[in-house]
Amino acid sequence: MKKKSLIIFLEISLFVIIGLGLAVYFNHVFIYDFYRGKTYQPSSEMVAIRDSLNLTERGRFLFDASQPTLNNEEDFNYNCQSDDEESAILGCYTEKNIYVYNITEERLKGIRELTTAHELLHAVYERMSVGERDAIRADLEKIYLNNLEALKEEIDVYDSEEQLEEIYVRVGTEIKDLTADLEEHFGTIFQDQDAIVDFYNSYIGVFKQLDNELDRLQAEMEDLNTKIDEGTDEYQRRAGQLDADIISFNSCAEVAGCFETEEKFRARRNQLVAEQNALNALYDEIDGMINRYNELVEQYNNNAIESNNLQNIINSHVRVEGI
Repeated sequence: MKKKSLIIFLEISLFVIIGLGLAVYFNHVFIYDFYRGKTYQPSSEMVAIRDSLNLTERGRFLFDASQPTLNNEEDFNYNCQSDDEESAILGCYTEKNIYVYNITEERLKGIRELTTAHELLHAVYERMSVGERDAIRADLEKIYLNNLEALKEEIDVYDSEEQLEEIYVRVGTEIKDLTADLEEHFGTIFQDQDAIVDFYNSYIGVFKQLDNELDRLQAEMEDLNTKIDEGTDEYQRRAGQLDADIISFNSCAEVAGCFETEEKFRARRNQLVAEQNALNALYDEIDGMINRYNELVEQYNNNAIESNNLQNIINSHVRVEGI
């Protein structure tokens, strides 16, 4: 009996071990995430960012499991390596870690929050099953097609296998008008997905405003340049004609009887004076347009410099003094 009991005990023990092994195998991602979350020690700044994202319980779980970290230039370039140093990379999700470039420029409020949310959705997508991805694929493609102007340029830089994931991440952080199913899906991560998009609009709006102002100034300069050219051509034509008319008038005035009466002489002279005055007014108008054009050039250059400075600030490969 003792031997039989021992055999039964060993069989039960083996069964328990196998069961535990299977449980660990099928839940290893959760166990790993749980451990990572429990050992995560965020900085005070990252705690503030986490709180501002207003995450759900699941969102916070995956946030902590991804251990987001704010990096300076050197650390960020090491953690988020890129072959294209001309393009700004704000964050990355690699080896189950989130790294965010620590941009503190006051004009770009919301950029760190948006970047963190963006990378968090990469972590979410990585943990989704094929079935879960397929379930929202049609809705993602629909939203993408409805927002091609806003999304296409950024999506096109990715290969076909990466595009759906990038659409998923950008739709979740940059677009408000979603389908009911997508709202429900992103609602499992963010308690207020619209607020996440507000972070995006807050910082990207600065760049859009500068771009719009540059476009406006460019259009006004082109319009003024056309008017200056047309005015200059007219001035030169009329000035040439006036010079010829003055020479003709003076020649006639030297010949007795060329002007039949004193009244005709004065009338012709008054015509020439009026044309000279009109030419002077046209000259002043052209001069005013040139001055305005130069002002616009200065404004355009200042805006271009500001835009370039902001682009440098968000590019970790460019060292900017004072930040």
